[in-house]
Amino acid sequence: MEVKCPACGLVDQVVAVPGVVAAGTTYRIGRVRLPGEREVADLPSRAALGASKHQMSRTQLAVWLSFPSRHYTPWTRNQGYVLLGVAALLHLVVSLVIAMGKFSGWAEVLLAPFCLTGVFWGVGLLLVLGAYGARKRDVAEGPAREKAYAVWESLYYCSRDNVAFEPGVDVTFHPHETREYIFGFRRSGGTR
Repeated sequence: MEVKCPACGLVDQVVAVPGVVAAGTTYRIGRVRLPGEREVADLPSRAALGASKHQMSRTQLAVWLSFPSRHYTPWTRNQGYVLLGVAALLHLVVSLVIAMGKFSGWAEVLLAPFCLTGVFWGVGLLLVLGAYGARKRDVAEGPAREKAYAVWESLYYCSRDNVAFEPGVDVTFHPHETREYIFGFRRSGGTR
């Protein structure tokens, strides 16, 4: 099936959006270099000179047309539980040290370590509560992200006119408006 650009009516410069993103994305495996060439900072990275890492760079067009990813890594959702575990272990050790002293009552043994571990308990609880809210939001956003991904996969890009479009929908948009199009334009749940 030949897809025509709604702006110019031609087919020779029309490419599927996932292909444009793949063509504009490069991966480098190796050592970190000093910043010499200007690249679009697409993903957060921690650069340490001499450390090996995988580096991804994208053209501005690939950044605009790429499907928006979540800006967290899965392990960050468990940091609160890890911090609570560290706080409990530290609390236990301090309690045992206090219990080995003379004339220490149970209240002192259980409550005094909170002076040292209270910050860990507090920050851990905040992270756990934040992760709970974020997980609820992920579940609520799941169906919308799936629909948006289906729309994104069907998009095409015309390099002659520098527009993206969805076949069958007579709307063209600039590539930097991709996110707004896939998440906002087709809210009514119309047919595809």
